[in-house]
Amino acid sequence: MSKPDLPAKADFPPDAWFVIKEFDVPLVNVPGQGWFNWYGGKARRYDTASLKPGNHWVAESFEAWSKVVADSLK
Repeated sequence: MSKPDLPAKADFPPDAWFVIKEFDVPLVNVPGQGWFNWYGGKARRYDTASLKPGNHWVAESFEAWSKVVADSLK
């Protein structure tokens, strides 16, 4: 079974928010579409009910967020 390709910044609209939850869960908010969890390299809808103050933050960069996605494939 092959690993999925990592997402590229061009795969997302310019106003997408890249968020990291609890150090290892890569989330993205796509305005007008909602939140997605990219853990494991595949986008799945994400219920934001578990987002609490202090357990998530905006990624420093797309590259930092992408590294979290890559680490989730190991």
